Amino acid sequence: MLSRHPYRFQSNRWSLAACLCLVMASPGLAADPQANDAEQNQTVEEIVVTAAFARGAAVATKLPMPLSETPQTISIIDRDRLDQQALVNLDEVMANVPGITVQPGTRLRTAYYARGFVIDTLNFDGIPTSGWNEAVNTEDMAIYDSVEVLRGAAGLMQGSGNPSGTINLVRKRPARELAATVGLMLGSWDNRRIDADVSLLITTDGSLRGRLVGVAEERDFYYGIHRRKYLGYGTLEWSLSPDTVLAATIKKQDVEDDGAFMGTPLYSDGSPLDIPLSRRLHADWSRREWNNTQAFVELKHRFWDDWEAKVAFSHIAGDSLLDYASAYGAVNKATGTGPILYGGAYDFDNEETDLDGYVSGGFNLAGRRHQLVLGANYWDGDTSQISYSLPGLMQPLNLFAENPVTTPAPADRTFAGRQDTGTRQYGGYGVLRFSLADPLNLILGGRLSSWRTKTDRQANVGGPLVPTGDYKIDNEFTPYGGLVWKVGGPFSLYGSYAAIFTPQNYLTADGRVIDPMTGSNYEAGVKADWFQGRLNASAALFRVIQNNRAQLDPSYPCVTGATCYYVAEGKVRSQGFDTGIEGKLTPDWSLQAGYTFTETEYLRDRTATGAASSNEGQAFSSFTPKHMLRLWSHYHLPVLERRLGVGAGVNWQSRFYAKSGTLVLNQGAYATVNLRADYTVLENVSLGLNVNNLFDKRYFATLSSTAWNNWYGDPRNVMLSLRVGL
Repeated sequence: MLSRHPYRFQSNRWSLAACLCLVMASPGLAADPQANDAEQNQTVEEIVVTAAFARGAAVATKLPMPLSETPQTISIIDRDRLDQQALVNLDEVMANVPGITVQPGTRLRTAYYARGFVIDTLNFDGIPTSGWNEAVNTEDMAIYDSVEVLRGAAGLMQGSGNPSGTINLVRKRPARELAATVGLMLGSWDNRRIDADVSLLITTDGSLRGRLVGVAEERDFYYGIHRRKYLGYGTLEWSLSPDTVLAATIKKQDVEDDGAFMGTPLYSDGSPLDIPLSRRLHADWSRREWNNTQAFVELKHRFWDDWEAKVAFSHIAGDSLLDYASAYGAVNKATGTGPILYGGAYDFDNEETDLDGYVSGGFNLAGRRHQLVLGANYWDGDTSQISYSLPGLMQPLNLFAENPVTTPAPADRTFAGRQDTGTRQYGGYGVLRFSLADPLNLILGGRLSSWRTKTDRQANVGGPLVPTGDYKIDNEFTPYGGLVWKVGGPFSLYGSYAAIFTPQNYLTADGRVIDPMTGSNYEAGVKADWFQGRLNASAALFRVIQNNRAQLDPSYPCVTGATCYYVAEGKVRSQGFDTGIEGKLTPDWSLQAGYTFTETEYLRDRTATGAASSNEGQAFSSFTPKHMLRLWSHYHLPVLERRLGVGAGVNWQSRFYAKSGTLVLNQGAYATVNLRADYTVLENVSLGLNVNNLFDKRYFATLSSTAWNNWYGDPRNVMLSLRVGL
């Protein structure tokens, strides 16, 4: 009999129906205290935790408290879920996170949106970074244990950004025993992947330990691009003492695409083209390359029983090359004409340094134990973009031909401009968790941030770099507050306010930098957990207000060749309902489900004359569906010694749309169904088969314009995986 039960559940007391009732915040679901007591009385193996934070704490407050007492909405995709669905990169992960909208083809990469706003910050083990730029390809999941996603404003830890949320990637750490696994994957479109993961003890007492991860991948995409990826990851941990750990990590990732696709055009009436999804609409000589290196060093020390101090350093360097030529232009339905071959080239370089340090712990006051976090962080990023024009393009294309693009590669590239941007942010934060009574906790926090960006442009080869912008914000205060009331059993009620600011590079008529946009996230809901936090559920109402959006100043008309002035008067709102459940119903049955209702609106949006624009009263994030459902469940069947597992999931969302001139481009409601079967051949050998988009649903993941940048979701595809432990 295989051992799959490091802990036990009173599984007969809990059913899927009961858990779904909780998600809908039914007051009829109650905890069984005898079941909890029985579980706590069982023998549990000792687990040594080397991660810096409790689950989800890094993206919220860094306070060491469970998800059920964190007054914001957080979803976690853990290692089991990554393996079950064969999710190998961050794009695939985010497409399965509740409440997240994934938009391919946004600024030459994929963008993630929460509550109608783009997520523009990314954490690595709680270290905030600027996150996104064209020099970085999507993260590979081979080196991460889990992905934590907070929805709503995250300004307390992040400083600047949108009131959307943030992502924390939790890296794999060395195990305290020798362990190794090798994984092989074969799938649709010649998808081939191998990864290896080895943990080892370098010293006999285990005080110095390491972990190595390697990935080699080759795959095609349905639109005719071939990709090669190589990834190497190494990390060391050294226990200087029982309470002090020094860690160092380095990651190197190289990705090369034989092709660069810019999405598909549409008919001029906005309807989709009658051509196969696999038709190549780009030049076969186009290309895209990414080279990315990350290095991390951190020192963590525990003292005074429940106090901890940590300082971490991160350096990220990346570069990317892009030569593209792709179909551009709406297609006349009667003649089939319209598109041309349009393209260009870019070189991107990015370098970023990040620092984060904090102390946290408990203290006694008025007969009660409270918690405190004090910290500061800093990031400094430099980006460079050189653009080129490609001669010999602009020919008309017949997209209905079997091979629409036959234009040869240009002999050279012509310099078209360079832009260098440096951005620096630093700030300090503090969070207090007051225990007002046994069931009632008040969380108060705040952050003081300073931010500066400087941009230089070069117009000609050998010409000077001319300063074109120098903007800064000093001492911007970002408040945070939450109240959590444990009302009985596993349930907690909470309310919270979280803020964030977004700098704007515009000037007012008196020459000042316009005030930053401010985002405020109001949230109230109920949370619960069972089985010592292994099953969590939540339901919340939220409202996000973003103020001070830049508008043209009607007192100073903006004409061609003149300087335009702005006022900070625009306002948008996002509001809705967010609910979910995730974790293990039994040791053999896991579930993650989430439903999100989101409604966005321009509350104030004015034209250059000061009159209300056509946007006012309309959705400001029309590509965010009002309704979204994300569901995945996996179960080890009670046959064959529970070696056989099955999984199933549904991703459903309602209509979304985009405006292209006077046209409204529509994508109706759709659902995709994903299945899995896996079998444990031996204790350390398992096989898995995943089928995604089972019914081969054809849908747009992104709608942009009739000219181009409309991206279909992946057609039906299959992945076979083998994992061997040594």
